[in-house]
Amino acid sequence: MNAEVIKVDNISFSFGDDARAKIIDNVSFPVNEYEFVSIIGPSGCGKSTLLRIIAGLIKPTNGSTLYYGKQVTAPEKEMAFVFQDAALLPWLTNIENVKIGMAAYNISEKEKTEKAMSMLARLELNGFEDAYPNVLSGGMKQRVGIARALVSGPKVILLDEPFSALDELTARSLRSEVLTTLKDKTTALTSAILISHSVEECVELSDKIVILSNRPSRVKAIKNITLPYPRNRNKKEFRNAVDEIYATLMQ
Repeated sequence: MNAEVIKVDNISFSFGDDARAKIIDNVSFPVNEYEFVSIIGPSGCGKSTLLRIIAGLIKPTNGSTLYYGKQVTAPEKEMAFVFQDAALLPWLTNIENVKIGMAAYNISEKEKTEKAMSMLARLELNGFEDAYPNVLSGGMKQRVGIARALVSGPKVILLDEPFSALDELTARSLRSEVLTTLKDKTTALTSAILISHSVEECVELSDKIVILSNRPSRVKAIKNITLPYPRNRNKKEFRNAVDEIYATLMQ
């Protein structure tokens, strides 16, 4: 069995001391090496909050996140975060936005530029390196955001609904890029955690799906998806997995 990379250990979160403001209630699950894990649940159940806790951006009320056995108390250098809206800085060019992903690394400016150029080319953004984000479509902006996350060679990528606002062709291309990088054992990336509202997207990508309840969120079920990659949404086995997840969500 692959090593455990992340352990979400009895995490709870409330806004202040008001018990009625409890968002997450004793959520636990592991994330192993070379595992793609999706988290799905009703709107407002705290999925994005949970992802930010895992990233060390928010402190839980109780419980902890362990990264290779070490408690996460601040953002980890080896974890990269992709936001739903790309979160690009409008006063920087696209290549400068990507180079932010290497800000914590002690490498030369030339090497940063070379890595950023290579990653932008890999995500089909040749010719837009020196343009500003305001000239890009939504899909192209999200490509820049993913390039920024991947360029530093993270071990873990945290994805907060990055494909939800994209057209299906663009979303499919970006999902494939992230999954290919994860499954390629010559890269540094070992694990991915995705927040999603789409059951089909979760089944297409995931080795494991964590299903959360209504607020305050608890783990209703953890479903392992063993279908071979690449997954065909039209196949009976895929539809059966989708129906099973929907049934659990509706319980």
